[in-house]
Amino acid sequence: MINNDNIRKSSVITVYEPGMFGSCAFRIPSLLTTVKGTLIAGIDVRYNDIQDNPNQIAIGLRRSTDRGDSWGDLQVPVRYPGEGLDGAASLDSALLEDRVTGTIWMIFSHTPGGVGLRSSRQGKGFDPHGFRLLYDAEGRECTLREGIVFDSEGKETHYAVAENGDVLSSGRYAGNIYLKEGVAPQSFLEARTSFLQAIKSDDDGLTWSSPIELNLDVKQPWMRFIGAGPGRGIQLQVGANQGRLLFPVYFSNASGILSCAVIYSDDHGKSWAMGRSPNDGRQWQGETVSAESLTAPEAQLTESQAVELDNGELLLYMRNHAGCGRTAVSSSQNGGETWGEVRFEDALPNPTCQATVIRYPDREHGRTLLLWANPAHVEHRRTGKLRLSEDGGKCWGYSRTVHPGEYGYSCLSELPDGEAALLYEADGGTIRFTTFTLAWVRQKK
Repeated sequence: MINNDNIRKSSVITVYEPGMFGSCAFRIPSLLTTVKGTLIAGIDVRYNDIQDNPNQIAIGLRRSTDRGDSWGDLQVPVRYPGEGLDGAASLDSALLEDRVTGTIWMIFSHTPGGVGLRSSRQGKGFDPHGFRLLYDAEGRECTLREGIVFDSEGKETHYAVAENGDVLSSGRYAGNIYLKEGVAPQSFLEARTSFLQAIKSDDDGLTWSSPIELNLDVKQPWMRFIGAGPGRGIQLQVGANQGRLLFPVYFSNASGILSCAVIYSDDHGKSWAMGRSPNDGRQWQGETVSAESLTAPEAQLTESQAVELDNGELLLYMRNHAGCGRTAVSSSQNGGETWGEVRFEDALPNPTCQATVIRYPDREHGRTLLLWANPAHVEHRRTGKLRLSEDGGKCWGYSRTVHPGEYGYSCLSELPDGEAALLYEADGGTIRFTTFTLAWVRQKK
């Protein structure tokens, strides 16, 4: 436990740090306060190297039932096979709770061994009938149907695939569909692309489902990479789309250029759809562009977070590559299905890094506030600042430095009784947790 009175009067707690739980590194925090008051801190468990995929990365989480004063053991609900930089990955989580059903959802990106953002190939990874595509040693397209491999002519083979991806030939091990190309023995491999997946919990995060495939619902055949926000999803609270579950995502096209959008569910997670991107119909350098055809790297809109205003309007705050050192913002009047003009917020400097934003009820005045956190330096990931808006993001009248040193990805969450929590990447690869009051943010210091 780290006490730093210059930052906060309360303590700052290290939730993850290099070497804990047998892992080399941890990155990409997500944070949720459940209806029961439990805190869930999601994380990338990067066992052998801190780099992004391709790398052996698992989805991990820890729970706290005492407002973050102590944390339980590491849970690893999703871990794919493979070792080191050749390992398959599950990474970049985002969390939300369905306040109607009580189900907690976590989405994330999965890639097979040897595949990352830049090397993902186009496609959903499934055929038009919803069967998982597999490829044999000669590259012929096969399908997996209820655990049995069917060949390129649609005929049943003697190969079966276990739940962990092991390929069995008449009961004998013949490889694993998730491994890197060339790892012997190799019989069948899943598509060399990215898969958006979800897990869910119906017991306050104590246990989790097996991965649920979302590509069939939301990924387009022209997309290569697809991944979560990461950080937080939201459930809409007002208007025609009240109750909608919504997660920000981003994806790449055939040229490898990235755009963001949101996926949403109006049936409590039984099915999902993807809205249009702010890059669809955007005016960029005198031309009308689209996420599918975009070729300009400077127009990329990537990791994002969404927040709902009292009137039902959605704001999407986006990491971008325009080179202006500012956060991009767009708004939606229809629950994330389409977006308006993209603008850059002068009051929100950003060094091309994920940021976090949540709505927070001002119980004293009966209004909704916005809380924001990110590295506030225009060039480097450092100087983590909290900001507060009292007018729906038009002005950010208050700010406090929460961490003056290295500061990367972060995630905010509401706590009861006028407090909030922040989980963030800090110096030396540690993931730290702190709480604060709105009164503290409003102090001029």
